[in-house]
Amino acid sequence: MVYLREYLDPSYVLFLDENDKNAALNRMIDCLNTSPHIIEKEAFRKAVFEREKIMSTGIGLGIAIPHVKMKGVEDFAICVGVSKKGIAWESIDNHPVHIVFLIAGAAEQHAHYLRILSKIILVLKKRERREKLIKAKKAAEILDLFENL
Repeated sequence: MVYLREYLDPSYVLFLDENDKNAALNRMIDCLNTSPHIIEKEAFRKAVFEREKIMSTGIGLGIAIPHVKMKGVEDFAICVGVSKKGIAWESIDNHPVHIVFLIAGAAEQHAHYLRILSKIILVLKKRERREKLIKAKKAAEILDLFENL
């Protein structure tokens, strides 16, 4: 069973005030690049933007999940970004994004990678949880919402 809380750390929780997707992604990548799990930092940045060019990671409901699986990442690292005002993201529902999960995974961790993605989507389907994330003022409040999940 995947427990998201195991992958979340207060130093990788950001309150975003950026107005556009690229600025938000760059800030989140800069944050996640401090992780010891990401070895090839510029390759990670490039991979995130290349993935976004293929298809927007804005999945609707105010959620975006940019994610890459690559060599140069030793283990999973996740950054959570929350925007109260919303970010234009070219989402499938054309609504602004308020919650962003940036995921870095190792190339050989495919099955676990899919379980993490699925769990994030499952957890964020609950409107109440999304609303609490957006209203949070501290990283600890955000992390508490993923306790035992």
